[in-house]
Amino acid sequence: MGEIPSIPCFRLRLCTVVVVLTTATVPLYGRVPQVASTQTAGNSAPQEPAPARKPLAMEQLPAEKQADILMARGEYAAAIAAYQQSNLKSAIVWNNIGMAYHHLFALEEARKAYQQALAINPRFAPASNNLAAVYYGQHDFSQAEHWYKKALKHTSESAVIYCNLGTAYFAEARYKQGVKAYRKAFSIDQQVFAPKQNSMVEAGASREQRIEMNYFVAATYARVGQHEQALVSLRKAMDEGFKDRKRLNEDKDFATLRTTPEFQNLLAQENLN
Repeated sequence: MGEIPSIPCFRLRLCTVVVVLTTATVPLYGRVPQVASTQTAGNSAPQEPAPARKPLAMEQLPAEKQADILMARGEYAAAIAAYQQSNLKSAIVWNNIGMAYHHLFALEEARKAYQQALAINPRFAPASNNLAAVYYGQHDFSQAEHWYKKALKHTSESAVIYCNLGTAYFAEARYKQGVKAYRKAFSIDQQVFAPKQNSMVEAGASREQRIEMNYFVAATYARVGQHEQALVSLRKAMDEGFKDRKRLNEDKDFATLRTTPEFQNLLAQENLN
């Protein structure tokens, strides 16, 4: 795999679009359940409760569990080292190694790890999604589209993967296909456009593409009456340079939102009233 890269500052910037990585569900060690107090027959006095067992220290956990915890903490370089001491015949482990490299923006190392996961299990959808995200980050959008579609073949309907596919279409300026994929994602999960921070990675996009993506997300929220979220996304589109008042006036998705004072205030702030 090569040397572990130094850790850059990981942050999400408004000027970029993001794609979302996926992983198999791997539970972490949780709290040890408390032992219930008991009574002996004929004796109402409660016995002393048995002391709760202390959680295992990190060094006492299996390497893969240590790595899972380090990943959750955002300690990606340490997580890679721990995963490399675990079961390297597991597609899940290689996918997680790839995710850790991905968060470190070491895309080639991430690609190799995802490909190793797929060599072990060619039907492992999370690795296909994440490999697509690597190609997206390298602006190889045709390969990204290929691997997102491959991931969708090997999993139940996934809002995240449809959303990522839509983002790839937007990057290719194939807006109709992007809108269709986004609508499919939103129909599965209305929270798909607000994923967890630790699953997101930065990916570049042109200003025009960011405007179209944010505008469509705003229209999607507005259509179902989620006005606050719609205004947030619409403001993002305006921050990128959206100024088309006529489009806003004619778009049926914004019909109800246009009647709200919050919408009018936004237009006034952007000198679009």
